[in-house]
Amino acid sequence: MKKIIALMLAVLMMLACAAVAEGTGLSITTGMPTDKPAQVMVVQMDNEPKARPQKGIASADIVYEVELYNGGYTRYTAIFNDTLPELVEAVRSARIVNTDIYSEYMGALVHYGARVEPDSNMYDYFNANGFTVELDGNNHNSIKTYPGASGLFYRDSSRAAPNNVIGKLVELHDMVDWSTVTCRSPLKFSEYPTVPAGEDVNLFQIPYRESYTPSYQWDAAQGKYLRFYNGNPFVDGNTGEQIACDNVIVQHVEQAWFGGKPDAPKVTLFGTNACDYFVGGKHFTGYWVRDSIANNTVYYDAAGNEVVFNPGKTYIELLKLENAIQILG
Repeated sequence: MKKIIALMLAVLMMLACAAVAEGTGLSITTGMPTDKPAQVMVVQMDNEPKARPQKGIASADIVYEVELYNGGYTRYTAIFNDTLPELVEAVRSARIVNTDIYSEYMGALVHYGARVEPDSNMYDYFNANGFTVELDGNNHNSIKTYPGASGLFYRDSSRAAPNNVIGKLVELHDMVDWSTVTCRSPLKFSEYPTVPAGEDVNLFQIPYRESYTPSYQWDAAQGKYLRFYNGNPFVDGNTGEQIACDNVIVQHVEQAWFGGKPDAPKVTLFGTNACDYFVGGKHFTGYWVRDSIANNTVYYDAAGNEVVFNPGKTYIELLKLENAIQILG
């Protein structure tokens, strides 16, 4: 069996190297061979029960989940680059923490409105950091670069507001002047799948709160983590397929609330804190470091080595320090 696995890894490595040798590059968001330039779309997506199943999310290369309302109510920031679905649903409003995530990639931020209160105004924060590529379903930003973007959002009549905004993602992408944008990514990838050192973990979950509980099950046959939500397969609303990923990062963060307001998250994504990593069926720990919004997060293992992830899709769970991962198997 070990010889077969070694042979398969060698074949994958040769294929990856051959693709690069032929002029095909590697995606900055998956590490997979691609002939496309890096043009990252960072989309704010709803996660309220009436917004499920989200449409188009299966195409995302990287997905962040973060508590946006005090009490464990989460939303997603989905990173699209390698594949763009024509439509995504449901698009929701942005907060300062979502801008901090966006700045890891520096593509185009797609959202439907934002928090505008003076102590936590997302638009002011976005503008103050010199960002310009904002595709908003509402025109609240006085220096908006792409005011025409609002015409590329509409409401799904089969779902109730506010959980029903559809964004025309391909058309939103095509309106951007990509010559003005240089994208980046905080993740580094190996050329082919590897099995890192660590403990065997086949099943774990992250309890944000009741009805907001993602879990991941390692599928050795596929070499991927199957994602579940509240014990049910986490599926794409367009295709019905269960979403699987290659890496899971649980990034522990300090979290407070601007002015004590339950809908104004103040998530500390700068400095350093602990991380749990799940790669290749193994669990190991470490920490993350991010110096400033101008620099990317760097992920380290416990020995201080930068973590290199398996090529493919990644889910990143931003988990406040008071919560804990539950290892179930």
